[in-house]
Order: sequence, then C-alpha cells, then structure tokens
Amino acid sequence: MAVISSPKPHIFVIPGAYHPGSTFNLFIQSLEAAGFSAETTTNRSAGNAGITVQDDVTHVQSLLIPQMDEGKEIVVVAHSYGGVVGSGVIAGLDKRGREARGLKGGIIGIICIAALMTAPDKSILDMRSGGALSPWVDTSKLETEGVTYTRNQMETFYHDVSPELAQTMIASLTSQSALSVQSKPAAVGWLDNVYDGRRAYIRCLQDGALPLAAQDGLLAQSGVEWIIKSLDASHSPYLSMPDELTSVVAEIIAEFATS
Repeated sequence: MAVISSPKPHIFVIPGAYHPGSTFNLFIQSLEAAGFSAETTTNRSAGNAGITVQDDVTHVQSLLIPQMDEGKEIVVVAHSYGGVVGSGVIAGLDKRGREARGLKGGIIGIICIAALMTAPDKSILDMRSGGALSPWVDTSKLETEGVTYTRNQMETFYHDVSPELAQTMIASLTSQSALSVQSKPAAVGWLDNVYDGRRAYIRCLQDGALPLAAQDGLLAQSGVEWIIKSLDASHSPYLSMPDELTSVVAEIIAEFATS
C-alpha cells in the first residue's frame, strides 16, 4: 500500500444504514497508515426513529463546515445509504465555490462505495421498482416503531469477512429510521458540474446488499460521468480488504488532482 505524498485532503467517511461509525475503524486506520487524516461519524438515522435523510445531511455538514472554515480540503467517502447523505452534504460546499465566496477550504470530491443514489426530488424508495424495500430488510417494527432492522446479515453484508469479525459487526448493527429512505434530500450535489472529474464510484462485484446490476443501473441513470473502479468484494470492503480499499481511494484522489 503506497503512502501518498503531501499535501493530502482530509477524508470523511459516511457510513451506510444500520452501521455505527465504529464499523469503519479498520478502514480509518488503513487510511491513516497511508498518510491521510480521516474520521467518520454515526448517522443520526442509525438507532433513532423519525430521522430524515436531510437530518443526516445536516449532521454531517455541521461536522465538516467548521473544518472547512479552518482551511481543510475534504474528500467525502460515502458507503451504501451514505451515498445519498454524501450527495446532499457536498452540495454548495465545493472548494472552488467557497473560494469564489472568499471562504477557505471545501469539498474537493466524493467517492461512493457500493452506494445508493437518488434523482432530484426523489427518495430512496422512489428510486426502487415498486417502492419496495430490499428483501433483507426486517420491517416487523416499521409500523409500530418507525424503524427497520436487518436479517441474513452474513450473506448480505459480510460473506467475505472473517466469521469472528463479521459476528462482531452483526452485534453492533442498529435499527434504521424508516423516514431516512422515505424522505428526500434537499439536493443531489454530485450533479453539479463543479464535481466533473471529482466524483467516483467503487463497484463491489460480490455485493449481496446492492447487487452489481443495481450499482451499474444507478450509475447509468445518474446522467453524469464517474471515475469507476471495482473491487472483488462483498458490500463491506472496508472490513474484508481495508488496505486494498485505501489504495483505490488514494488512486482516485490522485485522479481528482488532475481535473
């Protein structure tokens, strides 16, 4: 794994649904070993009812904007549901736009990992055929508590992860606010041409949660060009191959620098 020469952007990782930020610790450590500063958070919608996707967007922006005001250049790395959150987060916060307004720092790009996407004025459910949830989503508490859970987690998320680590991850999973997939983000930031050459998507070829055909379908529907990379991984390369994922992220960031 190559260490990238300075200066390096700060990397902010947005988790997917049901997953606390701690599930990305191995990946954060790998990024740091490669010379990046990196952090993550837990989405407000993980473990809480009544939280919209825009609530998650606002939460992440509240963490990033003070860092940008200090001059940090940031790459958002967004996994799964986090792709929709990340798309909202980056809207209006690009480095070039902030510079034009006399502000320091900003977002220099977004990297999506097996991520969901929405179109303008569409929720995640709106983007799904028939508006149905995935078969691995447990809806038994949807009507009574306003949350969903997961089932068949090993096959869905972690089939290439060591059994011991996978069981630890399964034990850490939370509920997910139903509103997070029923609500619409205020913006789809990666549509802005300021992110041309600075939006990337890492396909996960063995994904059980968001199958490869679905990933490719979302890319085709997006209407914009992406830097596209692939990993022969499950939905969770940040657990099964964190160093390989870091290398791909570093490669993408190097490509961002040329645009």
